[in-house]
Amino acid sequence: MTTAELATFRTEKLEDFIDEWIPEIRQRAGYEPEVTEYDGEIRDLAEAAVMDMLTAGVPEDQFVTDNIDKRVLNALALYVQAFIEQDRSDTNRYQALYKRIVFKLSLEDGGGWDVESDD
Repeated sequence: MTTAELATFRTEKLEDFIDEWIPEIRQRAGYEPEVTEYDGEIRDLAEAAVMDMLTAGVPEDQFVTDNIDKRVLNALALYVQAFIEQDRSDTNRYQALYKRIVFKLSLEDGGGWDVESDD
């Protein structure tokens, strides 16, 4: 995905995607549904995670709200868990789990980097 494509995704689709799924991300990250005081930080972290996943080669169609892969939501929740609070002893564990899911998602159809042949 080019820089221009990332910028387009970010401005046209990302906000709607995060708005749609923030309650699910919050719950998967271990917060009670009625606890919304961290939603701003969760939103920022989820946005950073999506951009990271796109840069890593996860196909853009993994972020379509009507057909979301639950692994995407798990990855977003793990990213949030890793970075939402300071001084967490389990940050490395959450980061490793997040990276593992992102790697697997990047191998899906349409993922990875396009490599042009010299042939």
